[in-house]
Amino acid sequence: MSEAAQEQASAPVFSPVVAIAMAAIGALSLLFYVVFAAYAPDVSGDSDPRANVISRSAVGFAGLAAFLREQGIPVLISRGLSEDQLDEASLIIITPDLENSAAEIGGISSEAPKLVILPKWRIGLDPLHAGWVRNAGLLSDDIIVKRMFDSEGKSATLQRGSGAQPVRLHNGLDNSNSTTGPITSLQTISGSNWTGFVTDAANHLIVARMMDGDYYVLSDPDLMNTHGLKDLATARTAAAIITSLRDNDGPVIFDVTLNGYRRSPNLLRLLFEPPLLAATLCTLLAALLMGIHAAVRFGAPIAAARAFAPGKQALADNSAALIAMTHRAHRIVPRYAAAIRRRVARAVGAPADARDDVLNECLEKQRPSHAQAQPLAEIIAEAGKAQNEADAVRVARKLHRWRREMLHER
Repeated sequence: MSEAAQEQASAPVFSPVVAIAMAAIGALSLLFYVVFAAYAPDVSGDSDPRANVISRSAVGFAGLAAFLREQGIPVLISRGLSEDQLDEASLIIITPDLENSAAEIGGISSEAPKLVILPKWRIGLDPLHAGWVRNAGLLSDDIIVKRMFDSEGKSATLQRGSGAQPVRLHNGLDNSNSTTGPITSLQTISGSNWTGFVTDAANHLIVARMMDGDYYVLSDPDLMNTHGLKDLATARTAAAIITSLRDNDGPVIFDVTLNGYRRSPNLLRLLFEPPLLAATLCTLLAALLMGIHAAVRFGAPIAAARAFAPGKQALADNSAALIAMTHRAHRIVPRYAAAIRRRVARAVGAPADARDDVLNECLEKQRPSHAQAQPLAEIIAEAGKAQNEADAVRVARKLHRWRREMLHER
């Protein structure tokens, strides 16, 4: 094989930069998916065509929330705020539909004043524009009254005008007068138990409250929905009504729990909010450091070695492993001692082929005067008496010390 072919075969499939980039993109994608999954309920609803503050359709009230913010009035959207948080509001605006009942509306308990905006229009989806609606006519006034005021003794009646014309209103809360833009089929409310606060020129009730209730009711949503606010006069009238109903400088809260946007407990969201946010950041940082550490700690992978390594070292290692497997190391200690004696004899010039006793005596005469090891004859005698691996190791250590003293090794 040529050198070029060998280099091509050994080249990595991906460069380190590409591999790191792919891992980083995958980790960030997973993190973004988890975050979006946690907060998706809070940001969804822009295409909701119903009459609520999240809806951007003609009958929705997203335009009212934006208009109030432009007037310097703080606005919050409640998906399940606590009662203490609701009590801090200057006004709570509730936008029920025919799926809600009077009991559900009354379940929003708070000391802050509350304004209920009644439904009016039957709508259909616009197939050409997501989130847009088409006018399908007026809702039945009897159905609205039955759903919104279903308790005995609290009768109410809705009346509707004809055509589209401006309406002159009198606000009894601040004793002011205003004229709206054209309102189609003006919807008003009446009843023996109702007290009017905002009325039209014919003294029909636009904003009213039951004598024994704590809810204000706006009879016609066109005074505050996006379709109505397109007219500047109507927008000014809506701002004046809301300003007169507020009892402090707190935020105006739009409650959307009745519209199906109640926030439920979510473990994923808790991980990205205090006090668990700090722990989440520490976990992500620890994971990042572990990834970096694993990527650079070991370096390039080691090439696979041969199953049987060549050379004397491999032979010695295999022999030692075989002896260890048989648990008979003490049987070879006498021969090991004799081999060490012959090696030292050759190194110091002693006759290595002499008899054992003669060679031991010769080597003993050449021992340094300051030697501390046992005499060689005693060590060899002890090697012949070894009974187990511990005895073998002890004799080997004595032979090693004797050899170092004879050869002046350190």
